[in-house]
Amino acid sequence: MLALSLLIVPVLLLPLAWPSMPAPGRTALDAIDAGIWVAFAAEYLTLLVLAPLRREYVRTHLIELALVVLPMLRPLRILRSAPALRLVSAGRAVAGGASAARLSRRHLARSAGLYAPGAAALLVLAAAAVVRGAEQGDPHANITGYGDALWWAITTVTGVGYGDRYPVTAPGRVAAAALMLLGLALLGVITASLAAAFTRWATEAEQQADELREAAEAATLTAVLGELGALRAEVAVLREVQAPRDTSTEPPGSR
Repeated sequence: MLALSLLIVPVLLLPLAWPSMPAPGRTALDAIDAGIWVAFAAEYLTLLVLAPLRREYVRTHLIELALVVLPMLRPLRILRSAPALRLVSAGRAVAGGASAARLSRRHLARSAGLYAPGAAALLVLAAAAVVRGAEQGDPHANITGYGDALWWAITTVTGVGYGDRYPVTAPGRVAAAALMLLGLALLGVITASLAAAFTRWATEAEQQADELREAAEAATLTAVLGELGALRAEVAVLREVQAPRDTSTEPPGSR
């Protein structure tokens, strides 16, 4: 499914970037899109049938259900290729085991800084495709092409919001609200990841400094002990040299 999630990117973006695409090309892309939808639907139904608690599975997999049921959300299938979101799904799937869930969350926290920028880029591409599709049929729309939609998505997800491009339809505004909320969440993830990385680096540097200090103290102690051993050896030699001399100077009657 990860390969299909990556394949959906050119399937959705090529018609937007190439409006004059020949009809055979569009037909082929539509067929691929339909095949991907069938694959996602089959995956969801299979997992639903195999789930021991089907109601719980539906409740915890609402996003996957929406991607299958609502055609207008099909660009969001791009997000299935985001490793960070797949890690979230993995952590949720193993929620029954506390240790496994903690391990998944710990791995996600360590790698979120790497995954979040990629997830943000995919989110921008998907949101632009959704809004462009929702706005293209409205006569009052000011987002008339994918370039406009992409510019709007970038300014929205970064919180700049110039206001030169904005959705006017209800589906477009719903997508805009979702993009704003998800953009804030991703920004929080990136900020928290950077803070955690700096904290980890500082901790590791402090640990290395402690190890170096302990190694230096151990080396100093070893040197001092070595010098003490050498002094003891010298004292022992001096005592052996002094012993015959002391014996020879004793009075005759002292024995």
